[in-house]
Amino acid sequence: MGIMNQVRVSRREIAVVAVMLIVVLYGLHEIFVSSASKSIGAEIRRHGIQIDALIAEASKILGNRGTDPVYAAIVAGVETDWERDPFYAEETPVVSTSNLGSLAYTGYLEMGTREVAIIDGVSYEAGDELEAGGYVVKRIRPSAVVIKEKGTGKKITVPLREE
Repeated sequence: MGIMNQVRVSRREIAVVAVMLIVVLYGLHEIFVSSASKSIGAEIRRHGIQIDALIAEASKILGNRGTDPVYAAIVAGVETDWERDPFYAEETPVVSTSNLGSLAYTGYLEMGTREVAIIDGVSYEAGDELEAGGYVVKRIRPSAVVIKEKGTGKKITVPLREE
């Protein structure tokens, strides 16, 4: 028995075969897939014309009907100037205790992992004692600060007061 001769294929031949394969696949795509989509495109255009006609007819009917009083009242209410913003609480309560007096939490800062609360114009971090004494800042949140009384452990929540 003889030894089989090895066939050597050059890179150029591989490239030519790859390009031929791509051209054949593109031709098959154009014949089978693209021709079907062209007929679908005509069907979509026909439906689009029908939808446009439906919209024009509905607009004509609604135009002849006149303005609905409910919608007219809604539009009139939206166009008027509002006395105040309904989502803004004008009076945020100031927490008052007999020993501590009144506290105003007016600012929040976040610097990396540090959170700083501005209470009565002084900046505090969690664990700091208030200037009034006997109270420690337990937790700082953007919306409120929790203060703990040292002796009793009683917690007081002070909401943020936006000015």
